[in-house]
Amino acid sequence: MEDRGHNYADHLLDPGQLRFARSVRGNLVVQVGGQEHQGVEVRRAFPLEAADRYIGFFLADGAELGLLENPALLDAQSQQLLREELDKIYFRPVITQIHEIGEEFGVVFMEVETSRGPRRLEIRGIRTSIRPFSWYRALVEDVDGNRYELRDWHLLPRVTREILGL
Repeated sequence: MEDRGHNYADHLLDPGQLRFARSVRGNLVVQVGGQEHQGVEVRRAFPLEAADRYIGFFLADGAELGLLENPALLDAQSQQLLREELDKIYFRPVITQIHEIGEEFGVVFMEVETSRGPRRLEIRGIRTSIRPFSWYRALVEDVDGNRYELRDWHLLPRVTREILGL
């Protein structure tokens, strides 16, 4: 196997060396070992499977700053600022209850309760708009492009699972 001079550990950021703040304009500022970086973008490496771990940090020019393996090891203020930044990017309410579901002309209509309040969803193309994942979770995308997470779909009534193609 050819050694390319890089390994996973080379990209890891030390949570003890990271501090987050906001600029006057409200943008995220990341300090790594005392060196300040403005305009940093954050991305989840595994947004569905491990949303609370493996956060990538990228500079304004697109260059990788590094990867934070476990954000829970950050100080409380930095954890809060990182959570706020990720929530801006990854708005994905969780469907907590399905009150009503029906299908008409290939469009599924659902009255649901979400972690962000009640919603009426319209879903076209079940095969492309509902994607099952591990641990009985699924990503649901409505006709407006909004994404919702459905957890424990195996506990739904059989007819609901059939309509949703699960």
